Amino acid sequence: MKVRRIAAEAKVGGARDRVGWRRAGAYAIAAVTHLLTAGLLAGGLSLVVLGWETVVQPLIGLLLLGFAALLHPRVSRLDPGLPTLRRADAPALFGLLDDIADTAGAGRLHVVQVSPGFAVRAFAYGIRRRRGLEIGLPLWLTLAPQERVAAVAHEVGHFVSGDDRRGFVVSSALGALSESAEREDGRLSSVEPLFTARSPLSRHADEMAEAARRYDVGSRAADGMLWLPKWVGRSAARLLVRLTLPGARRAEFRADAVAARVASTEAAVSALRARELAGPVSAEVQRRAVALRTFREPGVAGRADERFWAGVAVLAAELRDGAAPSDGRRDGAGQEGSGLPSSDARVARMTLGAALSAAVTLDDATAEAIEAELREPRSSLARTVVQDCVHA
Repeated sequence: MKVRRIAAEAKVGGARDRVGWRRAGAYAIAAVTHLLTAGLLAGGLSLVVLGWETVVQPLIGLLLLGFAALLHPRVSRLDPGLPTLRRADAPALFGLLDDIADTAGAGRLHVVQVSPGFAVRAFAYGIRRRRGLEIGLPLWLTLAPQERVAAVAHEVGHFVSGDDRRGFVVSSALGALSESAEREDGRLSSVEPLFTARSPLSRHADEMAEAARRYDVGSRAADGMLWLPKWVGRSAARLLVRLTLPGARRAEFRADAVAARVASTEAAVSALRARELAGPVSAEVQRRAVALRTFREPGVAGRADERFWAGVAVLAAELRDGAAPSDGRRDGAGQEGSGLPSSDARVARMTLGAALSAAVTLDDATAEAIEAELREPRSSLARTVVQDCVHA
């Protein structure tokens, strides 16, 4: 039964189903969202500037500007808290990335960020839509050299896979609709602690309690007035996700095909299977961070960054060899609950035809050079993870 389900999922994902009307509907919703934002901005500014002599018009204008601010397109930015590498910082790494991008037929990457997450993720950032790559060290250390090529090739392949969710028009609208609904839910509750905090040292505890009660009543009234915008935002976001789901499924298979063509079918399948170790490897990152933060030794700060990732790599290697028990948790790459193809379906799809050999290989000398370039970002990230006990 499971084999039949996987085969059907792989067939559906790769079939040329009729998604034209879904794509048109998704772009229509995104366009309406952006046009509505522009209209709210123009109308709000007009009412504020031209109706300044009145009282009602500027107030309505400010309300429209508030809605425009909630719906403005979201532009991704680089995470300032992560170590960032540019071409001058890592020539060997960017040389490999250029070979992968050229072979995949995609544009070259501009920046690399190193994170504590169990992921390798390509993204576009800024107004100019420059391309970046996030290297999650736990996954990077889990993968063999050629599997790293496959993981990067899969992510770069999303730039040429036709995934509308990665395009600016749809992704910015989806982000705006989702974030606006979240902000409207939490805009008032996040301020409540400022009013409800009662300290025995405060001389105005009674006044603060009374102000909190009044504020709570006003918050509920305002929340009731905005139920319609929140409902519309959530509904539009859900519809946008559903309309783009068939295209996202096909894009996932196409990105897998790029990974197999660039790094070989064997490496692409092995890299995908390695993502199932997300649970135990991420737990080990957290455990080591807490242990090093809690049980400090004299001079441990100078040695923690050197041994932190080495211990994670040892566990990952033991898990790959079957020498260490796994907790059974699967990574998000399995796509359970997301509507995207499961890991089993993706593997079945990649292994349908003849196995492909690698077009780009990562030799030992280049791998060592890349590891040397990542040494300083690794140390910096280890210190941050240990200090903050960041959950990878």
